[in-house]
Amino acid sequence: MKTKSDGNDTDTDTESTTNSADFNWDEEEEAEEKHAKQRAVRGRALYVAYMKLSRTVRALLACILGGGLCITPFLVVYFKFADSAVRTEVHAWSIWLTATWVAACLTYIVVDLVPRIIIALVALFGGHIERLQVQIELAVAVSGWLKLVLDISWAWIALGVVRSIYKPQGSYWDDLNRVMQAFFGSSLILLTEKLILHLVAIRFHQKALADRIAENQVALRALDRLSTAEPKRKSKLPGKRGHKATASIDPNTLEGRIATQGDLRKERKRRRKAITAVFVDQIRQIALKNSDFNRAGNVGSVHNARRLARKLFSALSDRDALLVEDFYPYFETPDEAKDAFAIFDCDGNGDITKPEMRETVLRIYKERKALVSGLKDASAAIGKLDAVMIAVALFCMLFLFLLIFARENTLASLVPLGSMVLGFSFIFGGSAASLFESIIFIFSTHVFDVGDLVFIDTQPLVVVEFGLFATTFRRMDGQEIVAPNALIRSAKTIHNVRRSHSMWETTTLMVSYNTPLERIEQLKQRIKQYIAENPRDWSGMDLNIDKMVKQNAIHVIVAMEHRPNWQDWGGRWARRTAFMKNLRVILEDLDIRYMCPIQPVVAPSSGLPHGASLPRMARR
Repeated sequence: MKTKSDGNDTDTDTESTTNSADFNWDEEEEAEEKHAKQRAVRGRALYVAYMKLSRTVRALLACILGGGLCITPFLVVYFKFADSAVRTEVHAWSIWLTATWVAACLTYIVVDLVPRIIIALVALFGGHIERLQVQIELAVAVSGWLKLVLDISWAWIALGVVRSIYKPQGSYWDDLNRVMQAFFGSSLILLTEKLILHLVAIRFHQKALADRIAENQVALRALDRLSTAEPKRKSKLPGKRGHKATASIDPNTLEGRIATQGDLRKERKRRRKAITAVFVDQIRQIALKNSDFNRAGNVGSVHNARRLARKLFSALSDRDALLVEDFYPYFETPDEAKDAFAIFDCDGNGDITKPEMRETVLRIYKERKALVSGLKDASAAIGKLDAVMIAVALFCMLFLFLLIFARENTLASLVPLGSMVLGFSFIFGGSAASLFESIIFIFSTHVFDVGDLVFIDTQPLVVVEFGLFATTFRRMDGQEIVAPNALIRSAKTIHNVRRSHSMWETTTLMVSYNTPLERIEQLKQRIKQYIAENPRDWSGMDLNIDKMVKQNAIHVIVAMEHRPNWQDWGGRWARRTAFMKNLRVILEDLDIRYMCPIQPVVAPSSGLPHGASLPRMARR
């Protein structure tokens, strides 16, 4: 028995040793962490499910839950502590908070629904929604501040109703009423400030960038439609290149094929199936906002724009020029195709060449980039204006608080404040005047945007950035100049090239007085012939005799009208250089030149010193 007992003890000790070795010291902590993670996951899932609901449903749920919490003290005291000394106070607070919360939630729902209801009613009765665009944009922009004013109004009204019904004791209710008065006045001041600010911003964007943004969006939509083009193989048959290839196409048959709805739907379906991801990626890299390329921090490059232009041109046709018929399969109606074709047809001659395609895509890219920079600078300027207006609003709030909380000593409180304002006016009076002038210059006058080419004192400058106090320009040699807005506004004349239409340029020629007038007329005709051969670059010319100097020289002014303006500074100089080369050839062909007149040399025939003689040229 003893031996057996010893064996049992040995087995027990071994089992205890084994259990001690497998003991997990962190078991309880791991279990707590696991439960915490599960609670966090459930809470996250509940929050995600709540956020997936519509705003109206979320507001209603918040109204029910919050109202239930606020009314709970009223119900507890009413049923359990009816004889409590604080019964009136609890009832007053609970009813006031419940009414305020429910009114705030309903206000949130109504303010969000009112613009939609107005739009629906206007559309129902056949009105024009565009006429209400500014009002709707303004209402949506200040909807948050409007909700704040209405919420404080309901809270103040509810406070008055509760006080009249329960008549709670305590002087702090008078102080609370004054606080609500101050909050209501402050919210009105802030709402007024935001209304003015957003109205200025909307007017500013409409005046400055709305047309350019709309035009750029139309061009981007055209690129998006054309991105469904399927690359075509080059045709090796003769007569398939250039404009001659179109001679073998029957226009009636082509129009009939395009006008047939069944064939048109089949053509679009085939095109959409053949869409290539590289085209869409190229367009997104260049201009679109919601692209992976832009989200990565790169806004595209000129190289990407050129590559897109090359691929689009080769995909739309295998000829040397695109016609409007090449655009028909990618648009709903022929009119939309013609409008898109007009974007790329710079000279309006009915075809699109490779240079035109390249320059148009580059222009769309550069315009998009300039618009993004302009919107950023405009937002920064509006932000600074908001800060200035907030400072003024805070100053008005200070007066309001003094009038509400220090009614008996308001004048005594304003005297030292007035002295401070007078002192600051001497210190910051010049800065305030400069700020006001800058605000007028940017938001009212608004003579340029980011990316515009301007002439200031005959100096060509590109607008890089504009702010509330200064504007940064870049010269053509790369130097950047920072100029105060007050100086530009008061002492400079600004010529905006981007906002100009076709621009003229003059060249002065000095020809010999003996040049026949028939040759000058031939010169004019030859220049007109050059313009007719280059309609994409030039749209007009004129040649006039300016003056004659001492019957030695005739000054002829040659005026050339560029078809585009000079916003593309490099393109302007390229056109001018090509014209000057051609002008030199014309002048040499017509033998039009200028030579200095022969100057007579008179030498005395007598009185020369002994042994001296006239020079050989003089003797001749």
